[in-house]
Amino acid sequence: MSARPAQQHRSQRRSQGGDQRKGHAQRREESVYEETILYGVNAISVVLEHAPERIVRVLYMGARQGARGALLERAEELGVELAQARARQLEHYVGDEQHQGVLAFVRPAPLVDWHELKASALEEAGVIVALDQVTDPRNFGAILRSAEAFGAKGALITSNRCARPGPVVARTSAGSSELLPVAMVTNLAQALEEAKTEGFQVIGADMEGTPSHALDFCGPTVIVIGAEGKGLRAKSRALCDHIASIPILGRTESLNASVAAGVLLYEASRQRLVSAP
Repeated sequence: MSARPAQQHRSQRRSQGGDQRKGHAQRREESVYEETILYGVNAISVVLEHAPERIVRVLYMGARQGARGALLERAEELGVELAQARARQLEHYVGDEQHQGVLAFVRPAPLVDWHELKASALEEAGVIVALDQVTDPRNFGAILRSAEAFGAKGALITSNRCARPGPVVARTSAGSSELLPVAMVTNLAQALEEAKTEGFQVIGADMEGTPSHALDFCGPTVIVIGAEGKGLRAKSRALCDHIASIPILGRTESLNASVAAGVLLYEASRQRLVSAP
């Protein structure tokens, strides 16, 4: 999910005091122009608890009860601006997405530096998941959710032909995209070469390879996930030290990118837990 920019507010109604309202609307336009819209209780709650200063304003509809009510109460405690809205106002921003009656204008989480992410993962012998032209934001969000859940140190994306953090990714990842460091590079092959030089092993996911349980995922590792239906590009595959396949016992021929990533990330986590003193 690229990020959905906040829509600019435009007033077409003129009345007494219109210039003042126009000035206020213009300031509001400028204040939200570069913000991301997050929607859904879980995605907003994660940002609220971990980086409340990034939330500029929350719009909500309906009764303040249940999970939404708890979210709004917490937002008030933290001094976040709240505004009640009608259904059509929320739909104006997110269309027919399942917003659960709440959305937030959020300053985007900054991307981390690739070299800093490498250094951090190398120091802790951790795992980084790299996306090779995974363009579907829902797949990206699901991958980030698994990566954060299984203890990966971060994710690597490219500046073109790759999904970016944003509202769909945040919702699909249940907010994990707001917790896991994400770095972006222009050239994935070059980044993988750098990682190998510095001590990482690179393991690619593919249907034809060594069963994942037979590979050693311990130590600094970059797991490379290819695009849905296309797999790894030839150059990315050539840079892999190992190709990991996932044994399938049923009639299903293959797994989608996010499921395959989840299986390999779990295997890496399992091996680390087993080998831990």
